[in-house]
Amino acid sequence: MFCKNCGTELQDGTRFCTQCGADQTAPMTAYPSKSGRPSTHMALSIIVTLCCCIPFGVVGIVYAAKVDPAWNAGRLQEAWEYSRKARNWSLWGIGLTLLFYLAYIILIVAGVSWAMWWENTDAYFTCLM
Repeated sequence: MFCKNCGTELQDGTRFCTQCGADQTAPMTAYPSKSGRPSTHMALSIIVTLCCCIPFGVVGIVYAAKVDPAWNAGRLQEAWEYSRKARNWSLWGIGLTLLFYLAYIILIVAGVSWAMWWENTDAYFTCLM
């Protein structure tokens, strides 16, 4: 048996954790509306790392790797929190990458438009002289 709060291994039937003092007979109230094991979002984090934004993907992988150990130790709230952080870091990496490419395309279009305008302006002034 493991402590519901800190994950310390306890003897079966122990009422209080020897490490943190948490009551082991009290019902767990962490995320009562969520049932089942939280997703690790590991695949999403790896895809973000390989294709998009390495720093955000690596942070997502770190949090994704913490989900299962926290769940197995009985720290459900921490597991759900790590899952949420892994997802958010990965989504932020995707969002910032898309924003970067959008800005890149806008700058390319603006540069081409300016170059075409400049070329047409030179031709106009050449004809006047």
